[in-house]
Amino acid sequence: MSGNNPEGRTVEVLELPENVDEELLSLYFENRRRSGGGPLESVEIKQNRAVLCFEDAEAAARVLSKRHHVVHNSELSVRKPPSKDQSRLLLRGVSPYTSTEMIELYVENMMDLNVTDYALIPSPEKDFILIHLSQPLSKGRMGVFFTSVQKTFRDDAYK
Repeated sequence: MSGNNPEGRTVEVLELPENVDEELLSLYFENRRRSGGGPLESVEIKQNRAVLCFEDAEAAARVLSKRHHVVHNSELSVRKPPSKDQSRLLLRGVSPYTSTEMIELYVENMMDLNVTDYALIPSPEKDFILIHLSQPLSKGRMGVFFTSVQKTFRDDAYK
């Protein structure tokens, strides 16, 4: 295994067909002739997407440069995963019935922040909100915050 940065070795696969399993996906992306890939360090499948970490960044770059990837007669979309910016948090699945003021109060209380320490940027449909922090948040605090937020503001909490 190469000791290079995991971010440079990671690829996100979107639009997975329902019946694809981890073994088939691994075999496809480890096959250099078909996918451009190479040996995988890990595969994580969640719903209709997967995150692949290759042993070498060159394999990930080859996969990203290949235009078409087809598994089970379905075209897959591959991309670099979104960057992990510790000063920006994206809350998805927020109920449209939750007011921005409620989320502001919650953020201030849970993260011990002042109104000048962050900005909330809701989507037009109000189903997700970007929290832009003035200072990065530690991974531990971020995990605790997200767990709490998911229990409080998820869309199905209002049904």
